[in-house]
Amino acid sequence: MQRAAIIVTQLETCLAAAPEALARRLGVGVRTIATEVATINQSMGRAASIRLTDGRYRLLVVDADGFAKVRDQITGAGDSFNDPECREAFILAKLARAIDPVRTEDLALQMSVGRSTVTGDVAHLREQLEDSGVRIEGRTHVGLQLRGPELAIRTVLLRHAYRPAYDTFLMGAELDAAFNDTADEFQLDEDLRANILRWFTVMLDRILSDHPLTGLPDTYADLAGTPAYSFARALADRVSPLIGEVLPANEVLFLAIPAAGRRTPTNADVLSGLGAPVSVEALMRRIFERVLETMSVDVEPSDLKVEFSHHLGFMINRMRYSLHVDKSVDDLELRERFPVAFRMAEIAREVIAEDTGLIMDEIELSLAATYFQVFLEDHAASRQRTFRVAILTRQGPGAARLIRGQLAKVLPADTSYTILASTEMARPDDTDLLVTTPGSKVNLGIPTLELSEVFDRSELLRKLSAMRFAHHGPLALTGESGSLLVSLLDEERFVQLPVDCGYAEAAEILVERLEQLGMVDHAFREALEERQSKAPMLINESVAFPHATAHGLQGVACALGVIARGDKEEGLRLVLLMAVPHKDMYDDTLLIRVYDEVIRLSQNAALVRKISRLSTYVQLFYLMEGYSETTTQGRS
Repeated sequence: MQRAAIIVTQLETCLAAAPEALARRLGVGVRTIATEVATINQSMGRAASIRLTDGRYRLLVVDADGFAKVRDQITGAGDSFNDPECREAFILAKLARAIDPVRTEDLALQMSVGRSTVTGDVAHLREQLEDSGVRIEGRTHVGLQLRGPELAIRTVLLRHAYRPAYDTFLMGAELDAAFNDTADEFQLDEDLRANILRWFTVMLDRILSDHPLTGLPDTYADLAGTPAYSFARALADRVSPLIGEVLPANEVLFLAIPAAGRRTPTNADVLSGLGAPVSVEALMRRIFERVLETMSVDVEPSDLKVEFSHHLGFMINRMRYSLHVDKSVDDLELRERFPVAFRMAEIAREVIAEDTGLIMDEIELSLAATYFQVFLEDHAASRQRTFRVAILTRQGPGAARLIRGQLAKVLPADTSYTILASTEMARPDDTDLLVTTPGSKVNLGIPTLELSEVFDRSELLRKLSAMRFAHHGPLALTGESGSLLVSLLDEERFVQLPVDCGYAEAAEILVERLEQLGMVDHAFREALEERQSKAPMLINESVAFPHATAHGLQGVACALGVIARGDKEEGLRLVLLMAVPHKDMYDDTLLIRVYDEVIRLSQNAALVRKISRLSTYVQLFYLMEGYSETTTQGRS
């Protein structure tokens, strides 16, 4: 697909995209993206426009019908030989299906390009195929041929050149009916049916052109006896009489592969049995145990447990049989959006590698992260407790409702509000926050905020972010700009550490500081030592996040240690120590929110360096305030 088509499709589906993300996906520079966007805008005229706002491209559609016509022209231009990717796919298809060596001159003539262009494309193709086991052999003037194991050639065709190779391939009505009848019998959904049809087409073409599949790895024999193999066997039995020969056992195994390693289906079907080589239930249990052990976060799924187990089984099969999932989203942008979920997916990758020896690639890691993000959101929803606000004002119900309306734009959506006419009506046990008008001078022993009928929203956000509530951590506020870490610290818990300080010494100094302040006791020290013996506490080489749960704690306690180092000097710079009560005693989504900010912080090397050189909490406050506001604007 051409660059313009990819950009338009990305903006339509993701709604916004950073120039850097588009550049990564297309393998070009940001300036090239800007030029491409300018060209697209010229093509769209007055129907639509792509604008760069707050660091992200956004698609603004004025005339939906006019835009639809232009979009169809742009996305329909994906097969143009002006696109190197399209030319390389065409060359690969020609070499795979050719009986005799293919000359460079013939390829150039068919694509209406110069010989030097084809030579460059072939050189790039050779690089692309290096890890596949497939080679392009021969000389440009004599002719080129594709060499390699048959399974590798088929895999390359399916992944890189299916459309140019088989767009005009005629299967015939009888073979088409045999495939559809088998697919109907096994209740295959449209996506799986379309994918298996691609494999079926390649298998038919290769076996009928005398390229049988031989020498399959031993692991493929494990497919026998699975539901996927049952489908393949039924299809082979229908096809054999039509082609006049019995399909060999290896060809039946080949047809079973796409069913065994498919994406998780949305609806159950006859192929729902997995046939994975390990106990998926046991693997899933170990993954969530490791997440809990490493991060102190318990997000084991409930409603999605079966679906996630299916995902794991199909993913393992994909890795065993070298199946690749198409990249549908920029994994780096997904990582930036959901850092905690990616951290959990990385832990899952470690467990899977230990248990199976298989390594998840970045696309599989992204797929797993999407599941963990859903688990995190479900976990947050299950732990959520209604925030209760009482509004006390003598100015009458109109003023109280005006204040409530403004608070509702900031506080969580399920916040409950009670309007009081007098202090006698206030019930501290049923109130998390009391809002009064100036001069009320009320002291009921609960967090209290004085507000007039008109107030500054950004200043309200700062005040609420700094407040503490008995049954809530810092609130997740709408449009919140302040740093959560800053709200959990103060001057006494900002510690400058020795320049040569290592992780163990840093953790010890911070624990001692919290003990001196009376915020933790010996139980926390023991809990932290136990956790450190089981799991690493380093986010990366510059940032550490030691944390532990200890019975007896009354609330969350944090301390931040900074180690000043030169810009080019490697090593630990920031250590955030966090003590949390048992999860029944507080909202443990606070730990997840802190994880989110710490991981984001660890990915910003420049900001980490700045923080490591600070000497006071006040400096941290103002630095993070300015940084958080800039970041919030960039994501809006």
